[in-house]
Amino acid sequence: MTNKENFENIILEIIKRNPSSKAEFDDTRRKVCGKLKTTQPSNRDLLQSYQNLVKKKRVKADKQLEFFMRKAGIRTLSGVAIVTSLTKPYACPGKCIYCPSEARMPKSYLSSEPAAARALGLAFDPYEQMTKRIDMLKKSSHPTDKIEYIIKGGSWNFYPLKYQYWFILRSFQAANGRRRHCHPERPAERQGVEGSLSEAQKRDSSITDSFHSSSTRNDIVKELQKEQSYNDKKARHKIIGLILETRPDLITPESIYHMRQMGCTRIELGLQAPDDKILKLTKRGHTVQQFKDAMFLLRQAGFKVDLHFMPDLPGTTPKHDVEMYKMLFSDPGFKPDMVKIYPCTVIKSAPLYKWLKTKKYKPYPEKKLFEAIIEMKTATPRYCRISRLIRDIPTPDIEAGNMITNLREYLATEMKKRGLSCECLRCREVGHQANTPSDLPAGRQAPTLLGGERLPPSKGGTRGVLSTKVKLFIDKYETIGGTEYFLSFCARGASALGGEDKKREVVFAFLRLRIPKELSTSPLLYKERDRVRSITDKLPEIKNSAFIRELHTYGQLLNIGTHSKKDSQHKGMGKKLVQEAEKITKQNGFEKLAVISGVGVRGYYRKLGYRKNGTYMIKTLQKTVSLRETKR
Repeated sequence: MTNKENFENIILEIIKRNPSSKAEFDDTRRKVCGKLKTTQPSNRDLLQSYQNLVKKKRVKADKQLEFFMRKAGIRTLSGVAIVTSLTKPYACPGKCIYCPSEARMPKSYLSSEPAAARALGLAFDPYEQMTKRIDMLKKSSHPTDKIEYIIKGGSWNFYPLKYQYWFILRSFQAANGRRRHCHPERPAERQGVEGSLSEAQKRDSSITDSFHSSSTRNDIVKELQKEQSYNDKKARHKIIGLILETRPDLITPESIYHMRQMGCTRIELGLQAPDDKILKLTKRGHTVQQFKDAMFLLRQAGFKVDLHFMPDLPGTTPKHDVEMYKMLFSDPGFKPDMVKIYPCTVIKSAPLYKWLKTKKYKPYPEKKLFEAIIEMKTATPRYCRISRLIRDIPTPDIEAGNMITNLREYLATEMKKRGLSCECLRCREVGHQANTPSDLPAGRQAPTLLGGERLPPSKGGTRGVLSTKVKLFIDKYETIGGTEYFLSFCARGASALGGEDKKREVVFAFLRLRIPKELSTSPLLYKERDRVRSITDKLPEIKNSAFIRELHTYGQLLNIGTHSKKDSQHKGMGKKLVQEAEKITKQNGFEKLAVISGVGVRGYYRKLGYRKNGTYMIKTLQKTVSLRETKR
């Protein structure tokens, strides 16, 4: 019997037993393989055999079964498929002592990191990176029609502007499935990068140089606008979010304008420590105030910000790290939407390695690091998402510092033992809740939305969400230059621990609304007026506008146009949140609401009455009595 026949027999036997959860699927596979006296095949092999059986019409397509066989279901649990690309090696204005430096890689990245290794193998070609990643996700049965596109590598705004636009253009062309080559000098067909690294780099360099010599930046921008329009209205792989990684001292009204032209919706911004002494010691190259200035400018243009925080740097202590982290959510100059906690690690190619060898630097003990991060997690407010806890650096490359690669899982287990909980968005989103082990009894029903709409049960069909109504919660907090409203549909969830409010354990959808302040009435913000005017001069469409900075519906990603009774997307929650945001906007005296919409999701807002104006989706609201008028 061939492997192919063997795998098909295993799948057919699993289908007969009808597992209702991932755990049951894995257990069933183990038992079936034991009965057949064969080794367990990989999920990918099983998935391919299943897909062959579906094509031959021997079995019917089963979305739940496909979910169980996905290599990493987590990739699309937050509602989007993640695609990451790296830019080519290039200089960085920073001289940070903890940053590794590898000649063939962008600053701070190692060729041994998974995403970086993929980029290196494709000579950092944006078209190839996007294409290969989409293909890989599709082969693992992940829906790929809604893509959150993350571009990493060095500091984005320090790259030549022409290269920036070209990189984005090629990425959109790949997502659109359009022309593989965008200039006549390039070879007729290139299915991948082969040969030695030096050959690949030379090829990449000649491709980029040839393109630059044959096109002006304006030519590239015009071509990009065409591709964005196609992605908006026709593409099968829509880029619904574009994330760029940069430094705070590179954020200006000019750079903000260009990032909006490219379709950027979120910025990953490195702070590392809100302490000027530590920033100076580690040669970060900017101040805390420069970071706050960047946050202010980005928020005034409606951007979301993912702040990078690095515990265990030279010059700090566990206690001071916790104090600094808590400051991020008490100081109105910070209050990030997302945060990545990257404990400092020592890599041989970083200057910090010499400090380690000369005993100028010593990481604090592992136990103290864990205790500090646990305290940080419990101090994180509901509106913030801890998107990462460690860098994806292979353990052999780490000379000192945290070496536990599954740190998040380790901390979750420890916190559960202590009866502690993290209320950040990631820990409460419905996709992760439904796949978290629970001691809840079977037979629980899914909750209902306001008005009686039934919401999805967990993947196992019995665990995950208690029988209760989903409620709308509105959190309000102040930041420099505006008031933030965090609207969320929540319900009681699978956690046996709960937080301070058990009715908010599971998040199904949320929206971030910003109501800008009148700067002329605030002495603290008087100095900011000129900088805001510079932004509205560049982006006149957002003058006197409130912002929807983010709208997200959680749950397993569905292909656009399809529906599933088991998933929280496409249940009308997004529309209800937008309506509530419009109501709050009018109450605050604003008649215009702008959405910093991803290119591929503009169609959704058009259905809600929004129209494209510049790079934003904007709606003029009917005037109503404002809160300020009511108070008079």
